[in-house]
Amino acid sequence: MRPTIDPLTSLRGIAALLVVVNHVTLLMLPLGLTSAKPALIKTGILGMTTFFVLSGFVMYYNYAHKIAANRSDGISQFIFARVARLYPLMIAYVLFNFTWNVSRSLSSANAQSTSVYVTTLPLYLLGVQSWIYAVVNDVNVTASQYFGNPAWSISTELFFYLLFIPLIVLRKKCAPSLWRGLLVVILSIAARGAIVALSDSVAVQQWIASRFGESSSLSVYSWLVYYCPYGRCFEFFAGMGIAEIWLARRQRGASKLADRLGLLAGIGGLTYIGASFLSEIAFSIPRLFEGTATHFFYVAAVPPTIYFVSRERGMATKLLSLKPLLFVGEISYSLYLVHTVAFPLFTVPSTVDIAMHAPMLAGRCIAFVAITMVFSPLLYWALEKPARTAIMQLLHRPATSNG
Repeated sequence: MRPTIDPLTSLRGIAALLVVVNHVTLLMLPLGLTSAKPALIKTGILGMTTFFVLSGFVMYYNYAHKIAANRSDGISQFIFARVARLYPLMIAYVLFNFTWNVSRSLSSANAQSTSVYVTTLPLYLLGVQSWIYAVVNDVNVTASQYFGNPAWSISTELFFYLLFIPLIVLRKKCAPSLWRGLLVVILSIAARGAIVALSDSVAVQQWIASRFGESSSLSVYSWLVYYCPYGRCFEFFAGMGIAEIWLARRQRGASKLADRLGLLAGIGGLTYIGASFLSEIAFSIPRLFEGTATHFFYVAAVPPTIYFVSRERGMATKLLSLKPLLFVGEISYSLYLVHTVAFPLFTVPSTVDIAMHAPMLAGRCIAFVAITMVFSPLLYWALEKPARTAIMQLLHRPATSNG
């Protein structure tokens, strides 16, 4: 029996909403000047970690057995499905924002910005901008398309797919193993911790800056710990390990001790996540909940949490199977991209007094939510879903012969 997809779909929607909250509160509204700033920063970190771990879970759960059973057909299905899922919407998004950016720079006679946009556009269209650390005119290429910069997460996701196929081919055809899955999760968390520690090293940051340049808008540290796929891939691998554990438990069962340990780990993960949002507000434990520590401990907390909430017949599964959450999860990709286009239209200057202009802020939030929740489903139904269907039909179309 395979795991129900409902909780995973809803969790993807929740991850997208966490990123929306982060952008709205810190980039659209001046809430970064309030005491809530630490918690609001963590919504973005948690949202992206959840998204990448979920991606590893879903890719493994959907395609590992297909590739292992029939390599050529399984790989073809995986490639077509991923291209169909990501590329049509990504290309439309990149081109739309490129046009917007160039129009703004030309209207202000900013030749330098126009040059950066044109130079880095091919990287964005290919989806490889986060793979490369490079600086062009004091701008890091990963964040060089301004309004289109959120496409970095799609670029990072594409890198994961590049690694996925050889990993599954090397795995070959074998039954899911609880202990193998657990080992993958532990090693992935440890490797992510090592990357986070390296990212925080001043010596490493200075070496990269001196060799490859430094951008005033995106620090070496930020690129290493947050944007680049070479450290983020371990979040994806952790999700693969959790999927292995899930499938092993369903197919072979698990001892009561192993099951209880899994539940305790999930509860511990949830507890850490909840406590992290109170740190720097209700209390302060820097080594656990602040700064660089968050990037490591979230990847330790999110995988067991996903395992916990995706267990069959649990209360969490029932809650995550509610239709509104499933709807948000289904349109999460379109929602993620649409909101990044919408919130700049309602940006509030940091000089605005929040208490004195509360009605104005509320009005902008309502307008933002309305536009986002109208255009996200429209984009999903008009472009994302039809493009995905059309590309997948190519996979199943019979070959024609000219002879």
